[in-house]
Amino acid sequence: MAFHAHPDDETTSTGGTLARYADRGEDLVVVTATDGAEGEIHNYDNPDELKSRLTELRAEELAAALKVLGVSNHEFLGYRDSGMMGTDPNADERCFWQADFMEATGRLIKLIRKYQPEVMVIYDPFGGYGHPDHIQVHRIGLSAYWGASDLGRFPLGDGEELWRPSKLYWSAWPRTRVQGFAKARLEAGLINEEEYEQQRHGGTPDEMIDAWIDVKDVFGRKEDAWRAHRTQIPEDWFFFQVPADVRPTVFGLESFVRVFSDVDVQSPEDDLFNGLR
Repeated sequence: MAFHAHPDDETTSTGGTLARYADRGEDLVVVTATDGAEGEIHNYDNPDELKSRLTELRAEELAAALKVLGVSNHEFLGYRDSGMMGTDPNADERCFWQADFMEATGRLIKLIRKYQPEVMVIYDPFGGYGHPDHIQVHRIGLSAYWGASDLGRFPLGDGEELWRPSKLYWSAWPRTRVQGFAKARLEAGLINEEEYEQQRHGGTPDEMIDAWIDVKDVFGRKEDAWRAHRTQIPEDWFFFQVPADVRPTVFGLESFVRVFSDVDVQSPEDDLFNGLR
């Protein structure tokens, strides 16, 4: 189970991993917390006319991206996009950031019990880059992971069985990838030396990464899934500014921090199901 904030996040953070495991025949489910209503509209000449049906468009794009990746199970958690911190959408009572904590946890627990995943992926405490919906994915994801086995707070509903995933991971951008990305942009003339020096220190230190999933052989599908999110990802998107022949090298490893595991495994891992197969 990969729990994500908005349509398109599933591809950026875990697209290659999802495609790889789909090819292997694993049962996969993507849960998307919000409708993506606050996303921008790219690649259309009439964005203002499309704004009123953006949630419908984002859902259609998400379905197309998941089809490319081979994921057949998807659920929306049912919240509105929260927008960025301090904006009006962030105060909307319907948004994920304003969600009742226990109610949102309960919604995700129902999906955990429904699909019974062995492995669950969420974000780190900063949500990768500080977006409120990403931070909330971390908070609700962690709460649901542990709360799934708490029958006092979350009793079983009709037809439900007690279930908690055996392993929990945070998706992560390792520092070496951030450096490779910054170097590729520097060499392409897209950033200057000062910007390169600022950017190359970002990301999660490599020594904190527990799992490295090689997705080079399915990277073309990850790119196709990105492009399926037409409204969200422009043709000149900064990831696409990296030369095409370099992208599999820069983005060809998806990385994860192992937070909890019921099985004894050692780092580094090359398979999120290590210890379970």
